[in-house]
Amino acid sequence: MSHFLVKNLFSNRIVTHLIYWIGLIIFFGITWGTYDNDYIRSFTIQTFSLPARMILVYVSIYFLLPKFFIKQKTIAFIFSYILLLIATSILIQRPIMLFYVQPHYLPGWQSEGYFTITELVNTILDVNIAAIVPLGFNLFKFYHNSQQKALTLEKEKIEAELIQLRNQIHPHFLFNTLNSLYALIIKKSDVAEIAVLKLSKLMRYMLYEANVPKVSLAKEIAYLKNYVDLEKLRFTNTIDISFNSELDKDYQISPFLLIPFVENAFKHGTSSTGNSWIVITIFAKQEELMMQVENGKSIKLQQESVGGIGFKNVKKRLELLYPNQYSLITEDHKLSYQITLKIKFDNAPLYES
Repeated sequence: MSHFLVKNLFSNRIVTHLIYWIGLIIFFGITWGTYDNDYIRSFTIQTFSLPARMILVYVSIYFLLPKFFIKQKTIAFIFSYILLLIATSILIQRPIMLFYVQPHYLPGWQSEGYFTITELVNTILDVNIAAIVPLGFNLFKFYHNSQQKALTLEKEKIEAELIQLRNQIHPHFLFNTLNSLYALIIKKSDVAEIAVLKLSKLMRYMLYEANVPKVSLAKEIAYLKNYVDLEKLRFTNTIDISFNSELDKDYQISPFLLIPFVENAFKHGTSSTGNSWIVITIFAKQEELMMQVENGKSIKLQQESVGGIGFKNVKKRLELLYPNQYSLITEDHKLSYQITLKIKFDNAPLYES
């Protein structure tokens, strides 16, 4: 209860300001009072110094900072602050000290004159010392808030970009899958109905289960297997497909992150003449995912560049989601093409950037 009261007390701005000014009087009152052991006089003189100091502090933090510094007009802020400091020193602090404090509390003090350089510099330094902590605190707060705002904007930008990239996956996927289904219907294949059922499962996952930032890796793999089964129906006996997966536990992954690599293998590694093959291997162990997709080269692969919308999309998403936590290696052999993707799930860098 007492901790709660203290926390609320210090969260009150007026109380905080009072504590600061009282603390300033006590600190400098004790510091100067040790010279002649007249602490009451020292506290009194520090109290009379408050008007100029308070005007400097409050005009600076409530007017100059918002008007100039926060708007990144640094030179204008420095120039305005110096003018304010000189004005409060000459027009407020100097008259109070010269015409009231010195005659009443420092009768033996011999002033060198109102506009003497030494006196003015001492007065300016005396007034300015009270603004160091408030200005430093507010400048730090401004910098911290600016950094947080920049981070928030960057995060929102990344999230918006990821949503846009994910939305690109769906029409691209549907285009390829509907082409597969169309091929089965043209052939009047008996498995067209099974293909429609497989497609409905894929659509259910896309619409109802994968509409979140992260999904179960096991479900994502099941989604890949459904897609592979659908493609098997299209190619019947003209392609040899091996799909292996092993997880030491279920991890969370961004949805549709792995499908472009599988789509790419079917796009560039299959042929209606037979002798096509694809090997897909997915392992997830000790907070690291390893996916390897290898396919034999078809004739059309010699004529087209490997990649496309989905491949470029996934590389962009990997960079946004797992910076310095993934590696993507492509190997173009004479008779085959292979990609190897590794992702660290524990936020540890996979390699030094």
